[in-house]
Amino acid sequence: MITSAPKSVADGSVNKWRILIGLITGLFMASLEGTIVPIAMPRAVLELGGQPLYNWPITIFIFSSTISIPVWGRLSDLYGRRLIYTTGLVIFLVASLLCGVSWSMETLILFRLLQGIGSGAIFALTFTIIGDLFTLEERGRVTGYTSTVWAVGSILGPPMGGMIVDTIGWRWVYLINIPPALTALVMGYRSLKGLATRQKDRRLDTKGFILFTTVATCLLLLIDAPMLDWQVVSLTVLIALVVTPIFIRVERREKTPFIPFRLLSDRLNFTLFAINGVIGFAFFGTVTVIPPILQWFYGLPPTAAGLLMAPITIGWVLAANISSRLIVRYGPGPLIKTGVSLFIAALTLLMAANTLAPSPWLLIPPLVMVGTSMGLTVPATLITIQTLAVSAELGFLTSILTFFRSFGGSLGSQAMWAPFANAHMELGALETIYYPSIASFGIAWVLSIINIPLAFRVKWPDLRMIEMQRRNSYMS
Repeated sequence: MITSAPKSVADGSVNKWRILIGLITGLFMASLEGTIVPIAMPRAVLELGGQPLYNWPITIFIFSSTISIPVWGRLSDLYGRRLIYTTGLVIFLVASLLCGVSWSMETLILFRLLQGIGSGAIFALTFTIIGDLFTLEERGRVTGYTSTVWAVGSILGPPMGGMIVDTIGWRWVYLINIPPALTALVMGYRSLKGLATRQKDRRLDTKGFILFTTVATCLLLLIDAPMLDWQVVSLTVLIALVVTPIFIRVERREKTPFIPFRLLSDRLNFTLFAINGVIGFAFFGTVTVIPPILQWFYGLPPTAAGLLMAPITIGWVLAANISSRLIVRYGPGPLIKTGVSLFIAALTLLMAANTLAPSPWLLIPPLVMVGTSMGLTVPATLITIQTLAVSAELGFLTSILTFFRSFGGSLGSQAMWAPFANAHMELGALETIYYPSIASFGIAWVLSIINIPLAFRVKWPDLRMIEMQRRNSYMS
């Protein structure tokens, strides 16, 4: 299962570093959008009305982005990276403009749906194209760069959003995307020609595409089941139960399936997907739970709570830049084993810090550990699966890895918040934090234990040897 680089990359006719600048521009824009919009929503609701729909523009963006990620990745394998990447950028650009001129909450929700679909293409194709362009050694450095860009964009989102809303209005948190989107679009269209072009011997599995989208939509809807009417939940469960076996049967018979189960069932691939799903559950659940704990139970102001969340990002960035270089020398095994073990230790300390000796400052060490764990694990799993993948499946495997992490994160955000949902939320009411904290972080802790046998029992490959075989295939 060794990647074959596109001819344009192998012969040096593609300027991959110029392409990287365009990709980073788009990634920065997408990461900024994920954290800047919540700051603008209170002001948007005041102007547009529709207070009961307050959370929908945020939720629908995450929903559509998560579902579309594997779709974009698969389409890029079939129709080429440039066509699919630029299509996603155009959708994101147009949707950003429409969000900025929306005239009601209903239209804003619709346009955010489209923006999320475009964002899915940016996330899926950015890392897929990096896998196409760069060697193992280069990919390590580049993964460190992209992790830093993502973190900086996420950190800048809230303060930038507040400044924009206070000075030029909430609509500009969307309109600000247009210049970087245009830049990424122009650079991508000019530079990506010839990269993983359309495969004429393969066609889109339309039935599999429709069935996968239906199943994924049902699963994501069921994550928000407590917020939905029982009739909607019942109908969603019924659709999922009917469609899922049909989907599996269709894909197993299809010559070129939209979701190739043979790749999902491969032991190493399955291990990488499962690890990402679990750490996504624990990580996004943690970052959902900690801010309200800091503000409602410890009584910290929003600014102080935001500063106490910074250790997660700092730990991630530092660990990602280190691990993405160490993987070339030591392979993925030691990094992934350390990462999953560190996360279990962090969850243990989070439970202890909130129950045995409640203090917000005691949360800093485990939060650093949480970020460090992600920085060790995410780049290592991404680089591993890209090094092993054949070019025809690179888009699918890269995007489905991200999908599992995002899906796990959506589930974790709901599951880990559930114990706090019925807690007595009085400012500084520390006595109410004990049992919800044990239940919330305990759920993540129990689930994270699954990663121990997964990480320690699998035989991790020698990526340098695989890369050497790939180079020999270029020369021949």
